[in-house]
Amino acid sequence: MRDPWLLVVLALSASLGLYQLTWGLPNGDHSWAADALGPVTVLGIVRRSLAEWNSGWFYFKYPVGYPLMLFAVSAPYLAWLFVSGQLRQPKAVYPYGFSDPENALYAMALLGRCLSVICLVATVALTYDIGRRLFGRTAGRLAAWFVASAYPVLYYAHTTNLDAAYLCWLALALWAAVVAAEGERRWPYVALGIAAAMAVSTKEQAFAFLLPLPLVIAVRRYRAQPAALGGAQRWATALWNRGTRAGLTATMLALTIGSNVAWNPSGFVNRIRYLSGQQIPGVSARLAPVEFGLFKGADKEWQYLQQLYDAIESSLGLPLVLTSAAGVVYVALRYRSAAAALLLPAAAQYYLSLRTLDLITLRYTLPLSLIIALCAGALCADALASPARYLAGAVVAGLCVLGLARAIELDLLLRDDPRYYAEAWLRRNVAAASAVEVYQKPVYLPRLRGLNARTVALEERTLAGLSQRRPDFIVTSSAAKKGITHRWRTDWRQGLLEPGAGAPDFLRALESEQLPYRAVARFRQQPALLRVRITSLCPEITVFARSNP
Repeated sequence: MRDPWLLVVLALSASLGLYQLTWGLPNGDHSWAADALGPVTVLGIVRRSLAEWNSGWFYFKYPVGYPLMLFAVSAPYLAWLFVSGQLRQPKAVYPYGFSDPENALYAMALLGRCLSVICLVATVALTYDIGRRLFGRTAGRLAAWFVASAYPVLYYAHTTNLDAAYLCWLALALWAAVVAAEGERRWPYVALGIAAAMAVSTKEQAFAFLLPLPLVIAVRRYRAQPAALGGAQRWATALWNRGTRAGLTATMLALTIGSNVAWNPSGFVNRIRYLSGQQIPGVSARLAPVEFGLFKGADKEWQYLQQLYDAIESSLGLPLVLTSAAGVVYVALRYRSAAAALLLPAAAQYYLSLRTLDLITLRYTLPLSLIIALCAGALCADALASPARYLAGAVVAGLCVLGLARAIELDLLLRDDPRYYAEAWLRRNVAAASAVEVYQKPVYLPRLRGLNARTVALEERTLAGLSQRRPDFIVTSSAAKKGITHRWRTDWRQGLLEPGAGAPDFLRALESEQLPYRAVARFRQQPALLRVRITSLCPEITVFARSNP
């Protein structure tokens, strides 16, 4: 039977995801979302992954699963361009073989973002059914809304970052595990296997979240069998049955396709070696900062907990975080079986995955936000059925309205991005022949189309270099500001960043107006409800102009 409230939540999540879907577009192969995969990047990854058998090549940032998903979404459009003569002899340099590259890249970027919106809606629907199965329909409704209105979840639906797909695959895996634990049907095991393989093929961090799920199923299946069978036989049946065999088969097949293991096994192995800190011959990309320790010292562990709280509080807001914390305790005490299904994956994700990183950022905590949203839904649903239901109703209504307001504010921040206003100012005030300098990646800056703009290398960002170049304008962004003065180290074990010679002094002098440049325009936003922890969201843009001829 359809739940009309679920349909309302799904419609709202889709509407919020589709509004401002063109944020920062068209922008060639770039976007305003850090670490998003651009259309040309996707085509390059797919070409290098599939062009040669067992080449050993791998993409240093992410597994190949999500680029393959983006390519699959764009494939019909690319086929139409080819048949209609608008794509001939694809190349790695502009215009990439397109007769109209700007429109083609724009369309591909939008198709990728539509995939993210689909993942958002699917995640919300899966959250609902997980909550419904574990705690009842009201809990499912509330948990679905808490996830749908979490601003990072909504933000990533507006991008081609892998996070929307990653969260969706994990939600599907959790849902399949809950369903598999309820009976002896094989298809939930198959769904779990496919979801687990695709989650890992999208982002390897998923492995820790997935590890406890088979154990959760096995314990539930063990308890469901007659005690007369004996402990050994019950465990044997719970661990090895037609469902687990089907699930393992599905996992291997999906991993073979999603991680391109069948065609490029050496690339799959090389990426694992790279993530473990090994230097791969011919690979110059910096080593990933991954290091596991059973205990990293009190100071480091406390730092991790602070980072975790900061990220989750930013994601959900303080009122919902407090409710969720109470919900976690409540579920652990009231729903033991459900607590195992939810809290074990969350604990494993934190301990085995997030703690291996030097920094726990907001996007890494999205699976944990989903889990605690389910716990909050359970607590709120039971409170609504208690003698204090009127007070609980007021609190729950407040949480839902606050979530909607935060989600709307996210969309308004996208609509009123300061970079739009900076672009308009630059069009009005900067002549086409004027020299414009920037020092950051395009993802953090206004689009500088039609301007004589140049990105200056770190080595040239010095006082002497500026006096020689004498640009007319300089444009900076508050986002990833250290990128103006620092570069990533090749080996993170020597420190994440290293400064350029003279760059810190140069930026200090520029911002304090000790140079012949003055800030002539600033564009900023000040969110009312959100405590933004996403680098790409609403940066402050400053335009400096040369003050002497």
